[in-house]
Amino acid sequence: MLQKLQGGHDARGRLSKSDRAMEVKVVIPSHRRWDRVLTTMAVDNAILCVAESQRSLYEKCNKGVEIVTHPDSVIGLARKRDWIIKHFKNVFMLDDDVEGLSRIYVGKGEPTTVEPDEAYDIIQATAHAAHEAGAYLFGFSSSPAPISYDAFNPIRLSGYVTGCAHGVLEGSKLWYNPDIICNEDYWISLLNAHHHRLLWKDTRFYWKQKDTFVNRGGLAEFRNIDAEEKDFQLLQRVFGDVVELRKSKQNTKHPFQKTLRIPF
Repeated sequence: MLQKLQGGHDARGRLSKSDRAMEVKVVIPSHRRWDRVLTTMAVDNAILCVAESQRSLYEKCNKGVEIVTHPDSVIGLARKRDWIIKHFKNVFMLDDDVEGLSRIYVGKGEPTTVEPDEAYDIIQATAHAAHEAGAYLFGFSSSPAPISYDAFNPIRLSGYVTGCAHGVLEGSKLWYNPDIICNEDYWISLLNAHHHRLLWKDTRFYWKQKDTFVNRGGLAEFRNIDAEEKDFQLLQRVFGDVVELRKSKQNTKHPFQKTLRIPF
């Protein structure tokens, strides 16, 4: 399937040698969770990005993992992500509590877990396909439910990318608003729609993560209901009525969960 949908790749999604010029770095932004990083087990060649003052603690708990530091003055996830896309240019970001990549498209009884080396290859193939399509923002399915997968439309060209797993390519004109506390994924999806009217979203795969709304450290240090309300108001003020509160309250974690009505 990968070979059919994405030219220049083999059956596992790996780029041919001639297409490897644009390597996308896989970066894990993390904050004060040096002893609880899961994502390095989910994908090969991942880089941890942490504050300079936390380097030694991350090094002790994450042997053999490349660590890149940013100044301690870069505070908050939005500022950290903005630093990352400027530093790495072509990058795919994963939260530090991601447990693995899963296949959604497989039949009942077939294996769903993607091995770490193949997960890295799929990221590279997806980034390359996005680049070839003229997209700058790329990601994967936001739902783990097979019923949400459309086999006749596996690649989406509009919509929303999840904050826990998305990539930005060089030349995008995209940036993360430092006033956004915990909805930087909505911000970047809407800003991308404004600039480009196009993203690349491969809905065959889903990155599984833990519940970060209640997890200690990281973004949970800043996230609360008041912050969610302020983010919602900021998004509506900048982007207008395409940002709405979710009408159905079923399975909502807080009253300011949103939905986007991007008109293309």
